[in-house]
Amino acid sequence: MPDKEKQSNNSKYFNKKSITIAAIIILFMIILSSTTQFSIIELFRPGTKIGRVREKIQKHLYEDYGEEFVVTNIGTRTANGETDYVARIYPKSIIGTKRENDPYYYSKAGLDKKPLGRLGEVGDGYATVKMNIEAENYLMPKIKDVFGKRVLVKPKIKYKKRNKHGYMTTRVAHNFKEKIKLANNDPENNRLELHIYLYIFDRIDSKQEKEKRRKDIFEFVQYLKEEGLFRYLEMGVYFIDERVLAPSYEEYIDKMRDQKWIEKEISGESIELPPKDFRKKMSQALQSEIDTMSENQLIENMKKIKKCELTYEDLRRKNNQCASIIYSKKRLKEHYGSTEDDRLMRDYKDLNDIVITNNLEYIYITKYEGIK
Repeated sequence: MPDKEKQSNNSKYFNKKSITIAAIIILFMIILSSTTQFSIIELFRPGTKIGRVREKIQKHLYEDYGEEFVVTNIGTRTANGETDYVARIYPKSIIGTKRENDPYYYSKAGLDKKPLGRLGEVGDGYATVKMNIEAENYLMPKIKDVFGKRVLVKPKIKYKKRNKHGYMTTRVAHNFKEKIKLANNDPENNRLELHIYLYIFDRIDSKQEKEKRRKDIFEFVQYLKEEGLFRYLEMGVYFIDERVLAPSYEEYIDKMRDQKWIEKEISGESIELPPKDFRKKMSQALQSEIDTMSENQLIENMKKIKKCELTYEDLRRKNNQCASIIYSKKRLKEHYGSTEDDRLMRDYKDLNDIVITNNLEYIYITKYEGIK
């Protein structure tokens, strides 16, 4: 009996010791997981860490936007002692379209990396992309009605709301129509800032056409005023030479880079352009191609241009014949510090407020070059 009692006591001792050791190990692993990438719970969860991150982000995006997303390029970012998972996101619906591989339609999502393999709440910036798309869909019918079908638009919309401290702060949000109502009904606390870039693929070839385009721009500005979209507006209307839509355009652009560029002074500005003989040859060759194309072919080629290519360097610098830049007074004061006597301060109540200027770096040679 004493031997059995001793054996029982030893068993209890070893059980207590085992429990103590296990508790110490678990405590050690908890501490370790908070200071390193290791987590004991991670060992027992199905799927890889990256797989679970992707799954959680995809679930969040589907619940928020009602469609499936691609979640890729998942990595970690550490700041202020905290580590986050970050990923690139875009809707599956753009796969196979010109929107695929266009950064304009991509965004990011992220979540906190918690101890013990836990994952924090997901945050994403896709609402900004969605807001831009909604704005384009809202504006496009009027844009086509005023400027014709040969036009692409690139909006960048910011929604700002006054916080509890009295400051206007940018909110990641969409539902463009709802935000218009908020900004119009309560402008003191809600604001829509619009950057609208219009690319019209139709050069101006006469003074009469230039006057018509001024009237078009004026009409569109009045529309924006009526919609309550003018208060914080910055808009560029760019007339792009339609020869960028010719089949041989890229070939000539490559050849142009190999030319010995010549410095010229135009309107008091020093600029560089390819040799005039090359410009003339290129202009004539591309024009000949354009003349054989139907309107539908031109529009189809225009639609192949990605949003990320609608920039100064990619398209406007050399192909932009002329442009009109529109600023609301509030936009100028808020972001550029302009004063009332600034030459850009206009009310746009009169057609004379619309100014179309020539692009000095325009590479093509036309019969109506430099229309005043």
